[in-house]
Amino acid sequence: MSELCLKLNRFQFLLGSMVAIWCGNFIALKVCLRVMSPVAVTAFRVIAAAALLFLIQRYSPGRYDFDKLRKTDFLFFLKLAFVGLLLNQVLFISGLKFTTVAHSALVVTLGPLFTLLFAWRRGQEKLTPTNLFGMALSIFGIFCLNLDKGLKLQTAYLFGDLLTLGGSVAFAYYTVMSKNVAAQYGSVSATTFTYLAGACVFLPVGLPALVTLPWLELPWAVLIAFVYVAVLSSVLAPLIFYYALRHIPASRLAALTYLQPVVTTISSVLILSEKLTLNFILGGSIVLAGILLTQRSGRSRQVVQESHGSANVASVQRGKSRSFLTRLREDP
Repeated sequence: MSELCLKLNRFQFLLGSMVAIWCGNFIALKVCLRVMSPVAVTAFRVIAAAALLFLIQRYSPGRYDFDKLRKTDFLFFLKLAFVGLLLNQVLFISGLKFTTVAHSALVVTLGPLFTLLFAWRRGQEKLTPTNLFGMALSIFGIFCLNLDKGLKLQTAYLFGDLLTLGGSVAFAYYTVMSKNVAAQYGSVSATTFTYLAGACVFLPVGLPALVTLPWLELPWAVLIAFVYVAVLSSVLAPLIFYYALRHIPASRLAALTYLQPVVTTISSVLILSEKLTLNFILGGSIVLAGILLTQRSGRSRQVVQESHGSANVASVQRGKSRSFLTRLREDP
């Protein structure tokens, strides 16, 4: 087998691992919530990940040194941590406490839609009638998730779904805010600085719960869930994400998030014994249809813009494919 084939197989394995980690994160967090509050779980996740990222960043080649940071940089990363870690993670994990894993995984996929809205507000994207219709369809699908057999709105999971939706809005704003951060500070350093700022925020809030929790008395399954959340979900998955982003466009990488509801739902049924209802299948189909409609509209517009002035669109696509293989061949 050639060296390029080996690198391609490794790249595909990493992408598959990243998706698997994303999906397992919902189940691991659900297990952690059995023994700790949402705020405490978030504090543990951020503080533990900050410590690991600090060690990784310290020995990373080409890192952005701490002594180069100015006061404005500190304030900016505190703002990123407030939106991307405090608001996003607290709302997301709190929502997971009041809803099912399957519901949460589906609601999270709405993130790209809100990212599009914030990017439009900043003049980075354009909205079309198709975009707006797709967004409205997805929001309608969320309410369909919470209908009973008599088509009446049930509130058992609605509160958790709305909290998760708020977390998706916060993460979308965080994504738009951090658009050029990785290019300026480097992927590892930018992630480390954000988590360190978040640790400063969460340390006084989460430290009492972390100290008083009887760690030695917890079952192995719970301890493994905490390690999973801190190491795999908060450190390994983001590093794979940034590595993959060097080789393929963000739109293609973001498309992998559409696998989350399917894989996570199957896992939650098998592992947590959650029930798969008809209204979930109906509402989930509507949500995914709206998301795909919005994303398809955006991709179609992007292809037209990229191929403007080109005699052959196919040659553009072949060029992109060759550039991907070239980048992968040159990667160590």
